[in-house]
Amino acid sequence: MGLFLQVLTVLVITVSLQGWVALGCLEEERIALLHLKDSLNYPNGTSLPSWMKADVHCCSWEGIVCNSSTGRVIELLLGSVRNQELGDWYFNASLFLPFQQLNVLDLWNNSIAGWVENKGLLS
Repeated sequence: MGLFLQVLTVLVITVSLQGWVALGCLEEERIALLHLKDSLNYPNGTSLPSWMKADVHCCSWEGIVCNSSTGRVIELLLGSVRNQELGDWYFNASLFLPFQQLNVLDLWNNSIAGWVENKGLLS
């Protein structure tokens, strides 16, 4: 009976700790990343093909760095990802609001011409 309780204790601790391990970014940040991708690709671009809606592990997406303990996005390295043939990019700065721990934002060489009025995030 003692061995059973020890194994059960280890199992409970292991399952409990899984809630603390960040396996992917937070859902609200994943959704914001997909909206950002749509914005970068407007009207018909093909940038960031690794950013797929079905993939919940967005910390492994191109240009994304996450905090290993919280799973929050801490760096967006998106320099030169917008296809220059699409012309000027007018982005919605509110797309970045969900990223509460964002420390680095690289949007260099994406033909940024300005921004659109704050429209919030689309669901």
